Amino acid sequence: MNSAIKLIIGLIVFIAGIYWYAAPVFGQYGLAMFLGRSTFSAMVTVFAGVFGLALIVLGLIIAWIEYEDLRWESKEKKATKKKK
Repeated sequence: MNSAIKLIIGLIVFIAGIYWYAAPVFGQYGLAMFLGRSTFSAMVTVFAGVFGLALIVLGLIIAWIEYEDLRWESKEKKATKKKK
């Protein structure tokens, strides 16, 4: 698939996502009527539920990067001592 087509599809999906949350603000309900709540309150609920998990994942990624950095530094020190 051409990159330009993927870009256009991505922008359409992005605009649809913005519309999903902006439509109730402008008085158009759409799917929110069937959910029994506004889409914005649903987004807040999901954010509150996922926030802790996101912190766990972010912490693990940072710790993994720093662990790899420490390993790389120790390998460089050993390589430097061998050259001398």
